[in-house]
Amino acid sequence: MAKESSYIVRLASVLISISLLVLGLYLLQDLLILLAAALILAMLLLPLASWLERKGLPRSVSIAICLIITVAALAGILAILTVQMVEFASDWPIFIKKAESYISSLQSFLSRNLNISRKKQMVEISNQTINLLKNSGAILTTTFGTIIHSITTIILIPIFVFFFLYYRTFFAQFLEMVFPKTESHVLKGIMSKTGQVVQGYLVGLMVVMLIVSILNTIGFWWIGVDYPYFFGILTGLLLLIPYIGIWMGASGPIVLSLIVLSPSHAFAVIAWVAAVQFIEANFITPLVIGSKVSVNPMVAMLALLLGEMLWGIPGLILALPLTAIVKVIFDYVPSLQAYGYVLGEVPSRKKKEENVKEEKLEGE
Repeated sequence: MAKESSYIVRLASVLISISLLVLGLYLLQDLLILLAAALILAMLLLPLASWLERKGLPRSVSIAICLIITVAALAGILAILTVQMVEFASDWPIFIKKAESYISSLQSFLSRNLNISRKKQMVEISNQTINLLKNSGAILTTTFGTIIHSITTIILIPIFVFFFLYYRTFFAQFLEMVFPKTESHVLKGIMSKTGQVVQGYLVGLMVVMLIVSILNTIGFWWIGVDYPYFFGILTGLLLLIPYIGIWMGASGPIVLSLIVLSPSHAFAVIAWVAAVQFIEANFITPLVIGSKVSVNPMVAMLALLLGEMLWGIPGLILALPLTAIVKVIFDYVPSLQAYGYVLGEVPSRKKKEENVKEEKLEGE
């Protein structure tokens, strides 16, 4: 009876702790997203910053150079997209006219085949427009607030990246003080392995994004989609959002092809993007990223769902690298290694059979 009561107390403690953790992640999401993004970016820039320091540069100068290179790279990508967006905006009236013609044809089709008169269609459109106008104030306020918040976060991230890199020795000493019973080499191993996993994942992801951008740009150009460079780069960048990002980027060329070209061109875009996603998921990503983030697919999907539920789109972007960091910690802590095993990739059946054969041979 005492054992059962002790088990119930431990189980209740674990459940309460998990509930409080999830609640804290949700309530402090703005701060935690900022810190998590800055920490992951700092891990990516750490090798370059360390290399510059070994060349004799002060730590602050080394970090500043890393941040300048990062900002310059992002500014270059943004400049390319901006040029394409300006051209797209200049042609916007033409697209509107073609869209009106397409909508008129669709109305004729509905009236002729589904017996929905144009009058009913216009009444429904008017009702939806009125509802949209009624809620326009709230929509604009929310949109404006989101933009301001995003700009603030973008400005603060480099500042916290600087702090994480500049005070990394201080943070390492802090961890040693928090976990005095843990051997120093274990803590260093966790920090080193964590950095390697995040760096490998992010560098691999950037390579995959570049390959997908090139493939989609070629495909959109071949199909005849307007602004293939803009949409190709956009679909590659949106790979930051796993699974759905590429389709968020592809929605633009699909709609544009449907309005400007023809339904067959829109289906061609869909088929091309589906083929690129299949190749990326089954060949490019496993080859480039490999087992750098050794998390099994089921855990990865659960992490993405939980990340989206708690933090929205930023949660989708940060879910996999944060899960990889948690797995590294579990693998190094003996009492948590079972959880690290559950998070990791499932051992292949072939390897299991080989191990069984070796054990049998040793027994004989």
